[in-house]
Amino acid sequence: MKYVWAIVFLICSSLLAIVSFDLFNPSKQVQSKEFESSQLDHTQWSTLTLLTEHSPPGGYLDNSGQVTGKTVELIRILSERLNEQTNIELQPWARALNLAKTQSNMGLFEIIQSEQRKEWFHWVGPLKIYDIALYARADKISNTTDINTKGHKLVACANRGSSYVTILEDMGFKVGTNLVQTVNEDNCAKLMLKGKVDLAPYNERSIEDLATQLDPSIKLVVVKSLAQVALYLAFSKDIAPQRIQQWQYALEQSYRDGTMRRLYTGTYNEKQIKRLENAVASKR
Repeated sequence: MKYVWAIVFLICSSLLAIVSFDLFNPSKQVQSKEFESSQLDHTQWSTLTLLTEHSPPGGYLDNSGQVTGKTVELIRILSERLNEQTNIELQPWARALNLAKTQSNMGLFEIIQSEQRKEWFHWVGPLKIYDIALYARADKISNTTDINTKGHKLVACANRGSSYVTILEDMGFKVGTNLVQTVNEDNCAKLMLKGKVDLAPYNERSIEDLATQLDPSIKLVVVKSLAQVALYLAFSKDIAPQRIQQWQYALEQSYRDGTMRRLYTGTYNEKQIKRLENAVASKR
């Protein structure tokens, strides 16, 4: 009988040691927390309406009128992993921005996190990291001296409601005088191709697409480097912080497990993909 009790004692001691190790092992706790968060069922929350603008290849309407694009596809993958119910809609940027600020259960992408906007939303990202520059037709700026000179005669173009409007205004351009606002960045490109505007801000990916549309006689040149910006998915302030954290976790996981890379390869260049992978690698 003594031997039986000794065996029982040894088994109980071993089990206690295993449980104690799990409780006090920080890496085990982190893994458990991440597992729980990745398995969180969001079906008890309200359906999210996620807004974006016409900005290919990230988001646009296909021939059947459905919202598609590489960023749209990534966000749908995240929604599925999180068991989220989402509706993705395409809207003019100024309208989308206003709706996301004033309505409940809303999201907006891809948006720059400016100082003014910082307190308007909860933020998940980055979705993209881009170098932004002011581009012009070479034949339109050959006789100008300094783009920063106030009162210059060049005509600039930017998307209504975008951060670029503020940047151009700070450089001396004025809405209604020599700063044209459009509903999306494609319209600025069309005006530039027709010679009706001289300057417009573009990220490195957009300028690649625009270059393919140009007549060979038209050359675009960088007039001024503006910044490197990160684009985000922003959520209305009524969304629960726990929900925001899970979106952030799911996004970062898509960068770590190769999902984003597989989706973006062939559309975005290696430098742009690596920026996103490096952004989450630095958090480890």
